[in-house]
Amino acid sequence: MPKQRGSYIVIEGIDGTGKSTQIDLLAKHYRAQGHSVTVVEEPSSDDPAQTTPIAHYLRTVIKNGDLRRDPEINLALLSTARRELWQHMIQPALERSETVLASRNYFSTLAYQGYGEGLSQEHIRHVTALFTSQRYLAPDHLIILMLNNEQERMHRIQQRGPLTTPDTFESQGNDFQQRVHAGYGVLAKDYQVPIIQCMSDSGAHKSPHEIQREILSIINAKLQ
Repeated sequence: MPKQRGSYIVIEGIDGTGKSTQIDLLAKHYRAQGHSVTVVEEPSSDDPAQTTPIAHYLRTVIKNGDLRRDPEINLALLSTARRELWQHMIQPALERSETVLASRNYFSTLAYQGYGEGLSQEHIRHVTALFTSQRYLAPDHLIILMLNNEQERMHRIQQRGPLTTPDTFESQGNDFQQRVHAGYGVLAKDYQVPIIQCMSDSGAHKSPHEIQREILSIINAKLQ
């Protein structure tokens, strides 16, 4: 009997949309169902279980807004961290038939370095393919979280507490944030990726569990 293939699930979206919260809820859900789960965060995480030492080191450089650099350097740094996570965490977990839950993948680079910093989508995909694989480029499930209320988004980010150094992307001006936000919308249409709004049409907040139910509904519908 052939070995069951692992599942690669990615939650995407601009900063402040609650990706990490949703990954945590999904991990609890799938573990309760008896799945072996690996959680990763790109470009890295503060949790050693969700990253590699090299990816974690690169994240400190990537996130440090005091280290000025051009978009190509950002792409190179992100791609290197991405290769680390793919080779040492994501791919091995999939080969073990595990469920891999990822906060971000290269779609973030398409949005931030593409629409935010002006690199071409084709160039980003080409470089990403060189550093990873076609399996990485085509996750089993990819969902984008969107938050159209900028004031609410900034409030969520500020609740994390003060930063010791400016964040490379969070500290960018409103024009940059709007380009990234709009970029996610274009990417969703171009790649036919489902979007979940973090607030209702009436402006009411959706609870994390409401959003989780929407995520699971999308995933389960694709499996049928």
